[in-house]
Order: sequence, then structure tokens, then C-alpha cells
Amino acid sequence: MTTFNYTVNVSEQPKQQAALGVDANNKLDENDVDKLVKLAANQNYVVASTGNDIEGQVVTVEPFTVNDGFSFGTVAVGGRMQVEVAAAEVGTLAIGDFVVAGIQGTIGTKTPGYVIAGAGSVFKWRVIRHVTGAGDAGDTVLIERVS
Repeated sequence: MTTFNYTVNVSEQPKQQAALGVDANNKLDENDVDKLVKLAANQNYVVASTGNDIEGQVVTVEPFTVNDGFSFGTVAVGGRMQVEVAAAEVGTLAIGDFVVAGIQGTIGTKTPGYVIAGAGSVFKWRVIRHVTGAGDAGDTVLIERVS
């Protein structure tokens, strides 16, 4: 019997450029690529805290600043993204489960975006592919924004 494996051949991530970080003293850098973020009051993206809705994932951080010292970069705000499952949740997430941000690591450290189980209140992301043992913490999932 012939089988079909789905493969993404084109980018399905809407992206936007934005100010990144809490303020001029807490800027993001290239080590923060792949961390999950949420939009803050000054139209800047900040690293999401555990349990926060996922509003995007850092794709690039440029070597210059904007808006009186904020980092500048690109954030994927929809479509699909690959993230790692937080260590405490390895082996528990399944295809179809909703996820929110897990621990993201300290700003400026090379750590991926981690997710945990949970349905976001506004932004909903669902697991569409699950790979056991593929990430640093254990499992990697492909998630898709459904709202």
C-alpha cells in the first residue's frame, strides 16, 4: 500500500518585524532565537512566562536597536512552528492537544521555546506532529495556530 508523508515545502509562518525585549536594559539577542514571546504594552515582544498564551516565536534578532534601545528582530506570529516539550511534559503531549508557553530560559541564553499542555485564552496552538526524543529535553512537537 502506498503511504503519503506530509511535507511543508513553503514557509507557512506569517512574520512581522518588531521591537524585542522588556526595555533597553533587557534586550533580546541571537541566543533568544526560537524562544516563545507575547506582545507587551509598548508594542514590543517579551519572552513569554510559563502558562502564557503563545503570540509568536523569535526568528531573528538584528545587531542594532530601535525605540530608544529595544532589540529589533522578526517574530513568527502564526502558521506552524517547531518547539520542544518541557521536560516535565515529555511523553504526555499527543497530536491534537493544545499548548501554552513553558519555561523559556533566561534572556541571552541559548535555549529553545518550550511548551506545556494547556489551552490559551486567546491564541490557541495545537500539536500536529510529535517526535519522541528529538529535542534537548526529550520530545519535539510541530504546533499550528488555530485561532
